[in-house]
Amino acid sequence: MKSLFFTLFTVVALNFALSAQDVNLNDSALKWYGADITGKEHYGSLKFKSGALNVSNGKLQGGSFEIDMTSLAVEDLEGEWAQKLEGHLKSDDFFAIDKFNTAFLVLTSVKEGSDNTFEAAGDLTIRGKTHPVSVTFVPAGTNKMTAALVFDRSKYDVKFRSASFFSDLGDKLILDDIKVEVSLAY
Repeated sequence: MKSLFFTLFTVVALNFALSAQDVNLNDSALKWYGADITGKEHYGSLKFKSGALNVSNGKLQGGSFEIDMTSLAVEDLEGEWAQKLEGHLKSDDFFAIDKFNTAFLVLTSVKEGSDNTFEAAGDLTIRGKTHPVSVTFVPAGTNKMTAALVFDRSKYDVKFRSASFFSDLGDKLILDDIKVEVSLAY
């Protein structure tokens, strides 16, 4: 009886200490950056469909996120040019939003850094393909964190003007690395 009580107490205590906290979708933001070989950069945003962080005593333990790819927006251009680029990024040339309207990131492990950061390994799924990524999380106040990651779009079959698929692109080359910055509220 004592061991049953101890086991139940331990399970309840662990669940209390390690709780999944939903991401506040209204107060969280995801910003993306892409560039070509000449250094010309475009940037924009995406929205979360859902997300949860596992936090224990203020320390990140894990998490998962669902990104609404249909929310992809270009923010460095306006009007017709923004609409054209958004349309192109949503097309089969890039993220094929009609077929793959959701992306996922699932954290598989987290290590605390010496400078109040958390280095997470995770699985990123885009266009139905999953590959490992590294994400750096930094606490940014009560129930807030920032996160940063870079992913190689070519691993997800995003081929348009990629040196991983085409040669002799010259100044038409678009870099494979996409930088993502996230502010999370939970």
